[in-house]
Amino acid sequence: MEKSIFGIGLFLGAVAIRYGYDGGGKTAELLAINDSDLYHSKLVRFYTRIGFKAVHEVTGSGFGDYAHILVWGGGGTRMDANVEELLVKWCTRFKPRK
Repeated sequence: MEKSIFGIGLFLGAVAIRYGYDGGGKTAELLAINDSDLYHSKLVRFYTRIGFKAVHEVTGSGFGDYAHILVWGGGGTRMDANVEELLVKWCTRFKPRK
């Protein structure tokens, strides 16, 4: 992987996705944390562009949000992606170029 604008973070994410796939995982989950409105909207746009879809807004206002807050450590937008689709979409970014 040559000079990626994403740095090591995207590479580690790809390794985690592949590890989940090898373990039989079908869905990747993450939380676009809502620390500030500006940064949150950038995170949601970035993750959407990668291939994630918003599935739930964790605000802490409902009883069902408590489980999300305990797992993720805060509020934000819960997002999911199909692991196989992510691998197909992004595998060329991590192959050596000739």
